[in-house]
Amino acid sequence: MRLPDGTIVFLNAESSLKYPVSFVEKGKRQVFLTGEGYFEVAKDRSHPFIVKTTRQEVQVLGTHFNINSYDDEAATTTTLLEGSVLVSNSNLVQKVLRPGEQSVLSSGRIQVAPADVEEAIDWKNGEFIFGGDNFRTVMRKIERWYNIEVIYEPSAPINLQLGGFSSRSRNISTVLKMIAKTGEVHFRIEGRKVFVSK
Repeated sequence: MRLPDGTIVFLNAESSLKYPVSFVEKGKRQVFLTGEGYFEVAKDRSHPFIVKTTRQEVQVLGTHFNINSYDDEAATTTTLLEGSVLVSNSNLVQKVLRPGEQSVLSSGRIQVAPADVEEAIDWKNGEFIFGGDNFRTVMRKIERWYNIEVIYEPSAPINLQLGGFSSRSRNISTVLKMIAKTGEVHFRIEGRKVFVSK
């Protein structure tokens, strides 16, 4: 979507963006993100652009970045591709990100480290990239993208790590078959429910 100031925002599955009717309010441009969004912010040094989520606030002047802030994820991640951003938590602790860095906000603490930028914006490019990700994290991505419910049976793996790549345009059966080739997990699909077992 294109915002009134020319900023372009891409929203991932199960995500929403709210902003006031009067877009520039009190000298700033402020939006509220639920879920995940990729922002290409229009440059306007006199009106800072602020993205608020339930756990953090990101302030920018003009830049490209991704925020993953789903309620069912333990951490909020902000990945910077271009420019610079100031990330703040609810305790007003602030960190500045440089291109190629990612902040991870978890348990009230912000940690900054080098980012795998391609993996952070895989959804925007129509891909799933799993770089040694935790199995249940991968399944939450699949659950959101395909609008399904994942049900874990008692035998379902807990500590499985996944690596690989798939197009998001593939149907869910193809993606699940690819994961099942690990031999560590089995899937059974019943309507919009996917049952996971060993």
